[in-house]
Amino acid sequence: MAASTTWPWTTWRRPGTPPPTCSASAAVGWPPSATSRTRPARPRTAGYRQALARAGLEVDERLIVSTPHFHRRLGAEAMESLLALPEPPDAVFCYNDLLALGAMRALTRAGRRIPDDVAVAGIDDIEEGQYSTPSLTTVAPDKGEIARQAVNTLLEAINGTTAAPAEIVVPHRLIVRESTAGEGAPA
Repeated sequence: MAASTTWPWTTWRRPGTPPPTCSASAAVGWPPSATSRTRPARPRTAGYRQALARAGLEVDERLIVSTPHFHRRLGAEAMESLLALPEPPDAVFCYNDLLALGAMRALTRAGRRIPDDVAVAGIDDIEEGQYSTPSLTTVAPDKGEIARQAVNTLLEAINGTTAAPAEIVVPHRLIVRESTAGEGAPA
């Protein structure tokens, strides 16, 4: 494993505070087999790997934990397995907010402080993340644009004007909350 370096997601912290160091960043959610239901995991894994590379951290495959679905219970189980490692991670990127909430529950049960001991972030910006304790840092996709693209695709199929299958990428934004920035972060 590479030596400790600045955390690759320095934007996940409160402005003006020094970045935490990170010696081990984990990813929770890569499915054991890729299917159309698990397609969103591919770019999330690529982003995780790119962020580590940019920070000069090596990818430790033991820290990429598979889950067959994106549920709270599976996030908790994945976090428990990471905590059982000889050198558990101090940052966890979960492939959705439900996994992240489960991971946070496991960390709390294990007596770990979030984000002091382990920082946690997810994706989807579900309402529950705003009200969790600590509140959850998340990547929020543009849900309105997702709906527009889905309706357009459906209308094309109905009208028989469907183009070849395509991957559609929508805008997203990072919402920094307490699970990475600590107390005083926006909830």
